[in-house]
Amino acid sequence: MQTDIDEWRSVAAGAQPHWEFRAGIIAKLIRATDTVLDIGAGDQKLKRFIPPACTYVPVDCVDDLPGTFVVDFNKEFRLPNVPFNVVVCAGSLEYINDLAGFFRALAAHASGRQVIFTYFLNPKKWRRACMKVHNNFTTGDALLSHINFALSHVDIVATRGDMIFVNATLSAGGGIQWTNDRPIADFLFAERGIKKLMAKTARSVRKRRNAIGRMLK
Repeated sequence: MQTDIDEWRSVAAGAQPHWEFRAGIIAKLIRATDTVLDIGAGDQKLKRFIPPACTYVPVDCVDDLPGTFVVDFNKEFRLPNVPFNVVVCAGSLEYINDLAGFFRALAAHASGRQVIFTYFLNPKKWRRACMKVHNNFTTGDALLSHINFALSHVDIVATRGDMIFVNATLSAGGGIQWTNDRPIADFLFAERGIKKLMAKTARSVRKRRNAIGRMLK
């Protein structure tokens, strides 16, 4: 499939407020001293969430926003000739035809560097057809099995709905050495107060049910 340039131009020009949560989660894994290569930068939303001291390098298939390094990964693999230590792929992997080839090239160019990526795992064919995705992985296991040769120390840091968030180290040949598949969502999501309230409410409901059960015996 060819890259839909017109579609991505509209993305770069739009606000997409519903993706702000994704940028916020990813930003929690980025340090103030990092240089971030944002592949599939779109409207450069991530830049607004990472620490101000970070160096931000946007990469996309369209040049609508200033400073963007332009490349269509469905035609060729190129990266900007700048130093970086973190690669982010948020909302872009679903639209790469040869995902294994992309990760093979990425690991060869950036072995040992941190990569943070997301992937939409919705198994419903109609939903994926509406999104016009170029590849089709419906589980995290299937996705990681396909690209694990290019990764090490994989940490599935969070899931939200049908989206998986992965933090890993790029490896030019080592493969996965360690995997944590237990999401650490409490660290990433600023919803602890709500979660505590829900947990407290659930305990209260259980207590009442148990009390009623004892009364009925």
